[in-house]
Amino acid sequence: MLQSEFKNMLIRSIPAADFDLLRPHFEPIQLKLRNTTIQAGRSISHVYFPEKGQFSVIVKVPTSEPIEIGLFGVDGMTEMSPDFRASFTTVVQLDLEAHKIDAKLFADAVKASPGLTDLTVRYHQAMLAQLAYTAFSHGSLSVSERLARWLLMAHDRAEGDELPLAHDFFSWMLAVRRSGVTNALSELRSEGAIATKRARVIILNRDKLIERASGSYGLAEADYRRFLGMSLPRWDKDAQSSPLKDRKRPAKIKSVGM
Repeated sequence: MLQSEFKNMLIRSIPAADFDLLRPHFEPIQLKLRNTTIQAGRSISHVYFPEKGQFSVIVKVPTSEPIEIGLFGVDGMTEMSPDFRASFTTVVQLDLEAHKIDAKLFADAVKASPGLTDLTVRYHQAMLAQLAYTAFSHGSLSVSERLARWLLMAHDRAEGDELPLAHDFFSWMLAVRRSGVTNALSELRSEGAIATKRARVIILNRDKLIERASGSYGLAEADYRRFLGMSLPRWDKDAQSSPLKDRKRPAKIKSVGM
């Protein structure tokens, strides 16, 4: 499989010489909703690179329900260090196709390659920005504002306008009870931003969602572009109507097939 045939943006940006060494070790895998690939506190056996679908990064303490702190699709990868236990749990949020690779093999390749080290450092810096804005959203925004931001982020990584998601997942994502999710969905539906049917949300109006997100959407996305010099297709479409337009896009890092 050629590097340009991968959909995952990080795989496509691996320096060519490193990719040639790693290519035989990428294994295709299909994962279903709620599958857990990495469990907090346990060792990491493989690194997963989504080709389709979405992962949710979850944190949980014994006295509370889980809370989502991050998400990624073709723009990301799971935790990679085999020498430490995982910090977070990673759960499939939208049915997912991915490539996985042995974590130790990949970590050794990163240590041996300045280019691959640079790519992974930039990616983790971009994810740190997303986690920071998610923490801000949980602490400062209303439930409907947080929901609007999350729906935009999920829509960015979905192939269509329909998101197959249940209320319990929304509770994790927004750190609220299911009744709060129901009320927030009702608000956005009444404003014409979304439609809903059983275990599904249909995005009708992104501009309305961006407005309802109260400035919280677009900042982490702009940081991803700033650190990695690439973007998801919907970010470019939104660039004239969101905070993305206020961040300068950097020169691209050296990449293959982008």
